[in-house]
Amino acid sequence: MPWCPKCKAEYREGFTECSACHVPLVNSLPEENEVSERDKFVLPDGMEKPIAVYTASNRLEAETICDLLREHDIVVFNRPAAFRQIQAYAGADARFGVEIIVDASQTAQACALIDEMNHDLAEQPVDEEALARLAEEQAMETPEQPMEDNASFKLLPVVAGIIVVALVLLYFVSN
Repeated sequence: MPWCPKCKAEYREGFTECSACHVPLVNSLPEENEVSERDKFVLPDGMEKPIAVYTASNRLEAETICDLLREHDIVVFNRPAAFRQIQAYAGADARFGVEIIVDASQTAQACALIDEMNHDLAEQPVDEEALARLAEEQAMETPEQPMEDNASFKLLPVVAGIIVVALVLLYFVSN
């Protein structure tokens, strides 16, 4: 049976060209090595052996850590944790966390930087009063937005009046 070497379609005897690809058919397809999912994945430049070094609880934490690592010239990317289980779903989010991936040669440096950042954050207690003051300052800096007139609210009395007139007319017509 002839085969298309490009799209791998099988044809009946007598055909010589693929109707879709317009290439000559061959009698048999060459043996293909199975390409694993890992081989299909394109790694960033400078990364040969990806290793997950940390799982952030959300995208903000993941981006903060990725920025820190990039500042120290570490090639990094992130992906949703449990990637293989949820990659089929469109719009996979960070419900399961976000894995931070670096090259195997940079795992020790990346782990040290992440541990140092987490240690520094743990040592600094959250000052609720300072956060409240900061929020208040930001609110004061934000200019007040004028209320926009909504045309639908202007038409509300007109529509209500039309409905009342229609009900009155309906009442007189039915009696």
